[in-house]
Amino acid sequence: MTTEVSSLYLHVPYCRHLCNYCDFFKKKLENSDTQFTEFENYLSESWLHHQAWMKDEGITWAKDWESIYLGGGTPSLWGERGAQFLKKLLPVQQVEEWTLEVDPGTWSEGMFESWIDLGVNRLSIGTQSLDEQFLKILDRAHSLDESYLLLEKAQNLGINYSFDFLLGVPHSQNKKRNVIKELETFLKFNPHHVSLYILNARSKYPLINFMPEDDYTASEYLEVCAFLEENGLHQYEVSNFARTGFESIHNKKYWDSQSVAALGPTGTGLIKFSDSEAKRYKWKPGKALFEIEKLGPSEIQLEKLYLELRTKKGWLPYTSQQTFKLEQKLQDWQSRGLVMSVAPRVVLTSKGLVILDSLMDELFSLGL
Repeated sequence: MTTEVSSLYLHVPYCRHLCNYCDFFKKKLENSDTQFTEFENYLSESWLHHQAWMKDEGITWAKDWESIYLGGGTPSLWGERGAQFLKKLLPVQQVEEWTLEVDPGTWSEGMFESWIDLGVNRLSIGTQSLDEQFLKILDRAHSLDESYLLLEKAQNLGINYSFDFLLGVPHSQNKKRNVIKELETFLKFNPHHVSLYILNARSKYPLINFMPEDDYTASEYLEVCAFLEENGLHQYEVSNFARTGFESIHNKKYWDSQSVAALGPTGTGLIKFSDSEAKRYKWKPGKALFEIEKLGPSEIQLEKLYLELRTKKGWLPYTSQQTFKLEQKLQDWQSRGLVMSVAPRVVLTSKGLVILDSLMDELFSLGL
């Protein structure tokens, strides 16, 4: 039986500056011609390897693709040459949603023209903050003026766009960061979507001793959730808000446990053959090869539980999971204001979403 794939994630690892809080695999762009030539050679070899593997596994590309997502790194640094390269590489005629991540200060008029001509119809803008003080604390390479220029450009392009906003930032508690004031400014540019993240600081993060308390960050998250909802951006996943009709097609594929192919160093793909069989693969940075992890029924069911609880669609427990202990646990969550619905689906409130990992531990203690 043939498995069809209609979505692709492509990782572009280069950044003009390596922010000290970021844990993603990336490289500093120092010689663009040399480094992008190496990257394009890597992708060409990867594509051939990927195509051969798909053939062996009985996987085919859909005629019309649902989504392509270029993440990073900073994909906008690839510029016009990136658009021309993918035009030759990818066998796609039409894409319902094609997202390009763009950072302030890393774009040109020609770049946008090339990518939009190729099919890009959605931007994800890496702003993180609209406070100059906190841009410096976050070690961002762009200025506040560069952020405004990009937001104005995105608005004038007339295509769907999202911006990233980071909470739990160092010094935000003692310096009294005003996240609502920043968001009020963001919303003046009429974005279609907001991706809201909490900074997860590693132990060696240089500013680890200046991180806000967990309770402060949780309150900040709940305040922002309420503000965005009040301003027409509804929460449809723990970290994502959108105006109606502008939810990310690509990201929803992940949360619905659907197949998404991947290219690029450390890019991770998932091919779902059935409800009981899937394969996840992750590309190696140094060579055009990937490692494969086979997923069976229990792993797929566990991932489905976690991913569904992340969304406002909610989790639909299997019949075998509907035990007396689970019913008691869900009643407990209701009394704590953590769920808005338990039947037929368990849907978490924003208060529940902010402690999702803890709630997962509570479910695991029941033996689910």
